[in-house]
Amino acid sequence: MAVQRSDDARLDDRDRNDWTLRDEDAREYVRGAVDATVTLVESTYGPTGMEKLVGTTDRRNRDDLRRIDDAGRLFEAIESGDGFGHPVAALFVDGVDGMRNRLHDGTTASVLLAGALMDEGFDLVERGLAPSSVIVGYGIARSHAGEVLDELARPVDADDEETLADVAATTMTTALDRDVRRDLSARVAATVRRLGDAGDGDWVNTDHAKVLAAPGVETRTDDGLVLSRPADAGPTGRGVTEPITDARVAIVDREIDFEETASVLDGGEGVHLSSPQAATRYRTELAARIDAAAERLVEGGVDVVVSQEKLDESVVTAFERAGLSVVDKATYPKEDVYRLATATGGTVVSNLDDLTPDHLGRAERVEERRAGDEVWTVFDGCPGPVATLVTGGATQAEVQRRKTAVEDAFETVATAAIDGQVLPGAGAPAAAVAASLREGATSVSGREQLAVRAFADALERLPATLARNAGYDPVTAVTDLRSAHASGPTATGLSAETGEPIDAWTAGIVEPRRVFSQAVETAAAIVEQLLTIDSVLYPNVELYSYTPRPERE
Repeated sequence: MAVQRSDDARLDDRDRNDWTLRDEDAREYVRGAVDATVTLVESTYGPTGMEKLVGTTDRRNRDDLRRIDDAGRLFEAIESGDGFGHPVAALFVDGVDGMRNRLHDGTTASVLLAGALMDEGFDLVERGLAPSSVIVGYGIARSHAGEVLDELARPVDADDEETLADVAATTMTTALDRDVRRDLSARVAATVRRLGDAGDGDWVNTDHAKVLAAPGVETRTDDGLVLSRPADAGPTGRGVTEPITDARVAIVDREIDFEETASVLDGGEGVHLSSPQAATRYRTELAARIDAAAERLVEGGVDVVVSQEKLDESVVTAFERAGLSVVDKATYPKEDVYRLATATGGTVVSNLDDLTPDHLGRAERVEERRAGDEVWTVFDGCPGPVATLVTGGATQAEVQRRKTAVEDAFETVATAAIDGQVLPGAGAPAAAVAASLREGATSVSGREQLAVRAFADALERLPATLARNAGYDPVTAVTDLRSAHASGPTATGLSAETGEPIDAWTAGIVEPRRVFSQAVETAAAIVEQLLTIDSVLYPNVELYSYTPRPERE
């Protein structure tokens, strides 16, 4: 017996179908978002990549316009602004977020590779291969990639400043000209070596490497810490008015409050100023207590008092009258007072009464400099494993480019020193793994063989993009690299200057092993997450009352 369905039921089905995409439509929905995200960063890849001009907001929710040549920073800028409204794009970006946070390099490569793997994978699915077979084949390719990279990698340690400088220069290729890059790379490598020598085992703590930049300043490295604050920050102390040699430093992270310990009591607990005489006695004893504290600091050998909090004018006046230099309101950033303690070998105290000579830090020279809109207090020649790299530039935009480039280089070089392995760059690892996968694909049985070949094709899109961004024919570049790697993995990559194959080791194009390995792992993990989606619910529904909030502050 046939059942007549009501018009309302049919309408309900139609609305539900409008809210759901399945199978091929769902794949196109996912594919479109991935392709759009890849397109955002594709032109930034490589030493001749382009920049993006992004309108976003800073941490204080003020409008900010940034020039960006890195996928990780580009995604950060977008999320700081309106964020990614497309749910698949948001998932894609979250997948590569760890590359940026942990390694500060390789994000663009992981995005491009993930996009290529998705593209190749969807093509296989449309040809009839099950998504699960694609994932299995990709897993086989990932495992083999590790073996190829083991053969291609070279050892490195924190004492090898030449190789570490090459790693730094490779990281900063897109941001700086050659001479500036060479100087900064050598400084980064020397600093990482110093931090490595003072570290625990093979660990390099990059938190102890500070980078400062301002227009017009000369590039230099200080063996210690440079405290910085805006010139209009409003400290009470005058700072270090004259350079101090062989300085002893006291560091306090709480407000120095003598009123809490004043001993004039006029009945009961606390301070009760019930008469003019009591008020006079109180002020007299408070001033005497401050003077006594200043005298005790001078007798203890203190030259500089650094306070995280702003000090009362009466305290600063007494300390400076006694011959002490006072640097208060050292809150930019707050952790710098603890970093200063590490640099000087001192100990941070919360109460001056607890201060002993054993708590004092030392610096060969302390002086104050003006840098743009900031005041820098330089603690140089410190015994602790802390260094500050200072660099400048003609414009504020150039200054920011140098600062971010050096910060990324510190993280990348530290990764190489900690892991003890490096790879040739210039697209050589991708070409080597692709050639080896294509040769060994015949040993893989079943349909997974198609996925292994697809993985090789996806890897070759990396050197192809390098060639295209450098203005050369990508087909010719990939063909040349295939020939160079036909007899086994080599360091042959692509020259961005000539478009010809080069030996990346000889050219000094070097990257940490973990950067490329993690790019492969991250890309494959994203594909596993997105390739198996067979339906999308509510793709075209406008949720007007919902305002996305970026995950990162």
